[in-house]
Amino acid sequence: MMPDNNPHEPFFLGNPADNGLVVFIHGFMGSPRQFIRLAETVHRQGLSAAALLLPGHGGSVKAFGAGTAARWQEHVDSEVERFANDYASIWLVGHSMGGLLAINAAVKYSAHIRGIFPIACPFKLTKFSALSSQLKRFRLRRVLSINSDTIKAAYRGSCSIQLSASLLWRIVKPMSEVEKLIQATKDNLPNIRIPMTAVYSTSDELTAIGSLEILKSGLDGVAFEHLVLSDSMHAYYPEHDMAAVEQALVNMVYGPRK
Repeated sequence: MMPDNNPHEPFFLGNPADNGLVVFIHGFMGSPRQFIRLAETVHRQGLSAAALLLPGHGGSVKAFGAGTAARWQEHVDSEVERFANDYASIWLVGHSMGGLLAINAAVKYSAHIRGIFPIACPFKLTKFSALSSQLKRFRLRRVLSINSDTIKAAYRGSCSIQLSASLLWRIVKPMSEVEKLIQATKDNLPNIRIPMTAVYSTSDELTAIGSLEILKSGLDGVAFEHLVLSDSMHAYYPEHDMAAVEQALVNMVYGPRK
């Protein structure tokens, strides 16, 4: 069911278990609500959909500050293992850091995972976000300076952390955990044996488009597709780009429709 009170609660949309399940994993400071549209899309196609909430997210800055790469990965792994008891076919969709977590979980549970769909997976950051201190300041400045109400709403809706005066220094430690996760995932890429479709945008202000080449070069003989957008930001996807992402996800699960 969709969350009613807290918009950042994890949610589940059920269909017959033998049809398969798509698991959605948000990124750093992200929210399950980022995936409502994509979850509803796969649900209409006959699949079940589950959007996770990572540890430390959905609440206070203090709780978020205690987050670690190990805790995030352990949560994703345990959820995938739990779902694998009921679903023989599982697909993993991850946005930003969630893409890293999805890739690592797919290595561990390769017998159950049928495909990986990372979106803006950050193997390389833009020149504006190369350092943790720059990243946190740049993202906040970017959101605060946006003139479009639609884009502002997308960024605010994608952030599950309660903003406070302590945000800037509280996220220094979790950011260092993301850097560890990036390296660990790079090391894991040669172990991937599952088809993958990756989505990137040349207008992403945080994840550099060079991440695509790092991802491709790290894989070893895996069926790989990619979609490069031009107008999407890290947490905002205009309608034409979102429609393309939807179609790419459906194509990965069912194959291109003729």
